Amino acid sequence: MDLLESVILGLAGLFGGVLAGLFGVGGGTVFVPALVYGAGWGIGEAVAASLVVIVFSALSGTLRSVRSEVPVNWRAAALFSLAVAPSSLIGVAASNFFSETLTQLVFAGFLLALAYPTARSGKRYREGIGGPAGSHLAVALLGGVAAGALAGLIGIGGAVLTVPLLIFGFGLSPKTAISTSLVVTLSVGVVGAVGYVAAGFDRLSGLPLLIIGSMIGAWPGVRLREHLPETVLQRIFAAYMVVIAVLMIVDAANGS
Repeated sequence: MDLLESVILGLAGLFGGVLAGLFGVGGGTVFVPALVYGAGWGIGEAVAASLVVIVFSALSGTLRSVRSEVPVNWRAAALFSLAVAPSSLIGVAASNFFSETLTQLVFAGFLLALAYPTARSGKRYREGIGGPAGSHLAVALLGGVAAGALAGLIGIGGAVLTVPLLIFGFGLSPKTAISTSLVVTLSVGVVGAVGYVAAGFDRLSGLPLLIIGSMIGAWPGVRLREHLPETVLQRIFAAYMVVIAVLMIVDAANGS
């Protein structure tokens, strides 16, 4: 591994960690492209490595969130993780059979469909399971199964789907949903990484730089989140979803 590759991996880890803390995402949307386009890894190796790194970035963000002004809703985190995390193994199993282009287009469609509700939904819900969104709990859990499968398939933590589902199904505020999503992302990363390791992933070079960068970056991300108005955070996250969706569509079109 040369110096340029080391710098790319370190910066990718740092930026992915900031995203993890700020938006509750695991950073896979940064890690996978960095490994494929920056380090020259194959897509399968990049997906597996991303899930390993996500464990550490989400853990760092979770630990920081415990001390923040917007703590984790542990009840929602536990219940939702039971639906999302095991489902990541579906994606791991399907990774050898699914078309990468089709997967990207389907995932981009999910992001675009959820971006507008995410930008608008925060103040309509109040804290706690069983509030106005209580009747949507079953739908959210079903959506969590799909989110987990996609996370395992393309190597992301799934927060771009789990944050809106936590708001929609559990009645959490956007900031609480982001804190809670870090715990869900952590569980997805653990289960998905174990699945890929069991399937034979053993490439460890470069992972320490990604892991260290992601853990360092998660703390300022959480700190920044505490000072952003909730409406601004919602809209930034929705814009982030649209950008990632467009990038996926362009990449899929170029690869088809």
